[in-house]
Amino acid sequence: INCCCRLSGMPDLTMTFANPRILDDVSFHPCVRFKRWETERLLSFIPPDGNFRLISYNISSQSVVAVPLYIRHNIVLKSGASGRFEITVGPKQSMGKILEDVIIECQMPKAVQNCNLLASHGKYSFDPTTKLLQWTIKRIELGRPPTLKGT
Repeated sequence: INCCCRLSGMPDLTMTFANPRILDDVSFHPCVRFKRWETERLLSFIPPDGNFRLISYNISSQSVVAVPLYIRHNIVLKSGASGRFEITVGPKQSMGKILEDVIIECQMPKAVQNCNLLASHGKYSFDPTTKLLQWTIKRIELGRPPTLKGT
């Protein structure tokens, strides 16, 4: 969780998670009161000025977590190595209104040599060696779902 703080004074902030038990390999910024995390599983801190990383963590592969976005796809394969696809992503209405820094990765079949791509939002890349398509979207708002089309 990256923060940008521009507050006057020394505000004492508390942040809670809906399910903090799923967080693994947690590391904190020095401003976080570690004792409160250990005992109550909440973040209590006085933020420094400027940009800083408040907490870094991983989520265990054994944890069941509701992903806050939906992915719709349409794939049409033609004879030979040609085809077309369309991927649309958006936030689930029940999970909030805005998603940030979303990365979608698609492993393409070995027969794919190259992709002609067009994205309504974000940046994309295709590595012809690994056959990995990566689409990075900075911000997804409710009602404006980004789409990636390719052939």
